[in-house]
Amino acid sequence: MQIFVRRPRNLLPTASWALYDFSDTIFSASILTFYFPLWVTEDKGGTDTHIGFALSASMLIVALTGPFLGTLSDRLNRRIPLLWMSVLSCAVFTALIGFTDNLTTGLLFFVAANFLYQTGLIFYNSLIINVSDEKQRGIVSGIGVGAGYIGLIAAFLIMRPIVDTQGNQAAFLPTAGLFILFALPLLLIVKEPGTRGHIDKTLVQTSYKQLFETFRRARQHANLFRFLIGRFMYMEAINTVTSFYVIYLINVGDFTQNEAQTMIILVVVIAILASWVTGFLVSKFGPKPVLIVALTGWAGLSLAAVLADSTIAFWAVAVTMGFFWAAPQISDRVLLTYLSPDGQVGEFFGLFQMSGRLSAVIGPGLWGLTIWALSETGDLAYRVALATLGIFLVAGLLVLRGVKVTLEESDLDAIEIDRPHTKSDIAA
Repeated sequence: MQIFVRRPRNLLPTASWALYDFSDTIFSASILTFYFPLWVTEDKGGTDTHIGFALSASMLIVALTGPFLGTLSDRLNRRIPLLWMSVLSCAVFTALIGFTDNLTTGLLFFVAANFLYQTGLIFYNSLIINVSDEKQRGIVSGIGVGAGYIGLIAAFLIMRPIVDTQGNQAAFLPTAGLFILFALPLLLIVKEPGTRGHIDKTLVQTSYKQLFETFRRARQHANLFRFLIGRFMYMEAINTVTSFYVIYLINVGDFTQNEAQTMIILVVVIAILASWVTGFLVSKFGPKPVLIVALTGWAGLSLAAVLADSTIAFWAVAVTMGFFWAAPQISDRVLLTYLSPDGQVGEFFGLFQMSGRLSAVIGPGLWGLTIWALSETGDLAYRVALATLGIFLVAGLLVLRGVKVTLEESDLDAIEIDRPHTKSDIAA
């Protein structure tokens, strides 16, 4: 709570920023973790492969467009209008899934909804510099992630009675409504100082020019790109586990749907408390040491889940995983703000999102292919799929160890365009 005592004027913007994490987790819980995967596999006769390839397709679109959209937000010097468009469009496609009986149509609506949800995260994460200063950023990030996991519990408690009586598809319309409702405070309260750019041909051209220059000067950003490569590796595992762990528990641990969801809720309850502690640790010790410890925990527990052969073992893994579950998300977005050049925060959050989404193209696709190729081996297919993800966690951890926590040099002077703002101008 130190952030509120020292900077009371930040209370409302910080709370509204954190509440968006609550909002978007309601979406991710219903669409990515619980009800959409079950709607595909149990209600419509689809398979993990259908989900995997649809998820990969949406993530590929994000990966291709994210860096440009982040750069565009830098040149526009506004994230909120772009976030408005992302939230409203995402909610529309989410609601539409609730009105179709066709699997293919539902998958297409899912691709669109997830693309817009993931794109919104570029703008949302960039706004952390509007509601915190560098010293308190870890605490603010932890508050946001903790609020997000409360959103996961809220989604479960609200949707479960609906789903129990009306089926998985009935969750999608209320999910869309709640997503908009709890996103509104951020969209209406957080302010963005500085001159607003005008959306025109010149803005688009300078955005492309800025992004091109960043890649041309990749050697000058070797340290930052090393971080993004490491993130690509470990997020491939984390995103895929998050999407498929309920199905893993059902197929490998012989849990029922409700039992698996109850276990995930326990993990989340622990993660809420751990998030606030993790945020404090990030502010005290820095984001990199916390991220390394978190990924080490993820790698060890993934191996434990592969080897688990009893209900007690699965519960032990789940309880322990709660302490590490949210730490990568809390620490790596703070680490990026420590590395990103002035005036290019949105651009590098676009690249940050690209690294995560490219991993999400490969991860679910690899999971689906593994399950398909080993379909005759029973639960061994799921164990092999999870073990494969563990390799990427270890690889990402090794790459991350070589990252130096230093501010990168800006590209804006090299391409002779005005800086839209600096971190000192927009930090709260």
